[in-house]
Amino acid sequence: MRTKAAFYNDLIAKITILTILQKYVLREWFWTWVSVSIVLVTVLLGAYLGDMLNDIADGRMPAGLMSTQLLLHLPEILANILPLAGFVAVMWGLGRLYQDQEMAVMRSSGFGWKQLVKPLVSLMLPLAALLLVLGLSIAPTTARLAQDQLEQAFRSAAVWGLQPGKFHVFRDGELVIYAEAVEEDGSTLRNIFIKQSQDDREQVWVAKSGRYWVDVDTGDRFLILEQGKVTDNAPGQLDVRVLSFQRNDLRLPEPEFRKRKVKKNTSPSSQLLDKGTTESIAELQWRLSPAITVVVLSFLAIPLSHTQPREGRGIRLVLGVLIYLIYGNGLWICRAWVAKGLLPTTIGLWWIHGVFLLLGFIWIRRQGRFNIKAASS
Repeated sequence: MRTKAAFYNDLIAKITILTILQKYVLREWFWTWVSVSIVLVTVLLGAYLGDMLNDIADGRMPAGLMSTQLLLHLPEILANILPLAGFVAVMWGLGRLYQDQEMAVMRSSGFGWKQLVKPLVSLMLPLAALLLVLGLSIAPTTARLAQDQLEQAFRSAAVWGLQPGKFHVFRDGELVIYAEAVEEDGSTLRNIFIKQSQDDREQVWVAKSGRYWVDVDTGDRFLILEQGKVTDNAPGQLDVRVLSFQRNDLRLPEPEFRKRKVKKNTSPSSQLLDKGTTESIAELQWRLSPAITVVVLSFLAIPLSHTQPREGRGIRLVLGVLIYLIYGNGLWICRAWVAKGLLPTTIGLWWIHGVFLLLGFIWIRRQGRFNIKAASS
């Protein structure tokens, strides 16, 4: 008589052990997923890099932090593209098997869609677990670190980007700052030149020395200029005023990132759960969505990848992209509705996942007529 241990061992073996064909399909999906992920990460990194260069040009980010900020945004990028990469990998990899008639041969030997579930689960469950960790823990932490790093950077003139011997242009040319030297402490400047345009007037500040200072209470940034003068004039007019000073505090423009509301994606997931507000619940459900989305899309990819002989994969790929856009936009809209209280939090984003998961199962069930009866496991 079989013991319970033997029964459970056999059950685990049936669940975990893959046949040769299942390993072949899994290998095809995995390497396609790796290739697609690399391409998508490269594209999104390029998009983020373009935004960062724009922020640097407008004075919203120090140039010295570009590589670190890009690295800290990588988890957020991965959380966005890995579900799409998994979807494309299953659809494209399985589509190639149909295109090369390999799936026809596999079906003739009794390899039906039910045999695709095990390699699909072997790929998607670890991916879903990775996305769960990224969405709930790593991405919020790195986003918070990126924001803290920017705030800290704007407290130091050296890290902020005031390099000695260079003109620094901010706010589309409305503010120009030049310092001949920056001391090792990163806050003391020597031989400073500043040109500032405000309304219809221009001010030129010249000082022998200055100190970079941040008000701890308000976060406002100042340059304390010492032993200098300021020339105030209206371009094209004879209205010129010159003022000498021993000390003058010049308030620097506020970084645009400080003007924005603190993003919910920087808050820890446990804090969102404790708050219990509609905005917090919407953000929490949004963080869970990538892990659920990758599983739902993988099931949808199975019927989408099915092609008839001599039928191209282009139409299926376009249909897959359309489904992905509808799915993603539906989640985005529901997130906004939940945050504004227009949709109950109990319904939230879950109904979107449920609709597309049901669509996948119905679609697979209907395509079961193309299968020869699945071989027994």
